[in-house]
Amino acid sequence: MKHSVLLDVVMKRTSTRNFTDRKLSQETAKKILTAGIRAPSAGNIQPRTFILINEQTVKDKLYALCEDQKFMQAAPLWIVICLDIDRHLYATKVTGANYDYTGILPFTFGVLDAALSLENMVIAAEALGLGSVIIGSVIEHPAEVKKILRLPEHCLALSILCIGYPKKRFEPREKWAYGAVVSSNGYRSIGKQDVVDYWRRVITSDLRRSGRKLPSKKIEKYLEERSYGKAYSAHYTQEFVDDTNKKLNDYLTREKILKD
Repeated sequence: MKHSVLLDVVMKRTSTRNFTDRKLSQETAKKILTAGIRAPSAGNIQPRTFILINEQTVKDKLYALCEDQKFMQAAPLWIVICLDIDRHLYATKVTGANYDYTGILPFTFGVLDAALSLENMVIAAEALGLGSVIIGSVIEHPAEVKKILRLPEHCLALSILCIGYPKKRFEPREKWAYGAVVSSNGYRSIGKQDVVDYWRRVITSDLRRSGRKLPSKKIEKYLEERSYGKAYSAHYTQEFVDDTNKKLNDYLTREKILKD
């Protein structure tokens, strides 16, 4: 693939939530998974595991934890991406070493490595003409997912990657402006105008993607009623954040991923 084509794949990729009923071949699925395996890893420890979900009963149990996101059911390929320190601990033990590779440093490295694999698979799927969407809801229910997937200690399911053939391609969603994200030689704080400008682009883009047309006055009212802060605090409520933080912290400590 030419550099310009690969870059185009990255720039135009957007989440797919409208899959056809066309199946994926095992060969295609293997290419995507191999792309995940080939992702960079700190120290080449590779603390990540990918679990294919083929049985409908397992899909149903995971789906029940994912906030009724119906489009998931149409995706023919489900991959659960796990932070997996257990494999590394086992491999070191059976080869003559017994050390405590747990705590915030291995956890952080592991999350980064799993994220790199996830992005590799997303790009591979896109390059193969497929669409994908990342479902993060499983991390909100660590104990339930552990039971469903029979995960060992030192292992955490981070997300489900749903892949299939898209019914329709949409334009990419808006992102923060280049100058709001990129700075030189130190941190640059954003101002209120950065937020206002970004959110205006997001809302107008989302309206365009959905086929809705609103006159400018109604858009202004819509922006006021559904501001950045109101939208995100309604979705990630304080109660949800506090409850999930506690649930995750308890799980990570109990499963010996983090230290007491």
